[in-house]
Amino acid sequence: MPHSCREGRCASCKSRLVSGVIEYPAGTPPGITAGEIARGEVLLCQARPRSDLSIESRRMPLRASAFVLAELVAISKLPLGALRVRLRVVSGALEARPGQFVDLRSPAGDAERLAVIGAAGRDIDVESAPDGGNLRQWLDGGPAPGAELRITGPFDRPR
Repeated sequence: MPHSCREGRCASCKSRLVSGVIEYPAGTPPGITAGEIARGEVLLCQARPRSDLSIESRRMPLRASAFVLAELVAISKLPLGALRVRLRVVSGALEARPGQFVDLRSPAGDAERLAVIGAAGRDIDVESAPDGGNLRQWLDGGPAPGAELRITGPFDRPR
């Protein structure tokens, strides 16, 4: 199933509820509008089933190399709370160029879409949203330089 932020803000998990009943225990998440809810759309990361469900979800494309492994080289803080992350591809090939985006997956499987700001050889520099997004949460006290992370992409759009 498609997912990313697991907080109801990115709408990556938005799907259509064909049948059944859900509720959002913390109220309507920011990634969905009242109109979308009226059309039967749900955010699976926040929806809690209250009956058996039938849902329609988009499929995630699988490629021969669905991900590459990269080593976390360095993390630096940028203005407005953004983060710059330097990675070194250690397994597989990633042909990303500045202006594209990649999904960086934490060891727990959480993903954050990051902007590619530089790429040279096996090194790639990516940048988070100004507030650091989920990246800040799972890097705080999380993987240290040398940790192995998964990257998927490149993508031409932020989401």
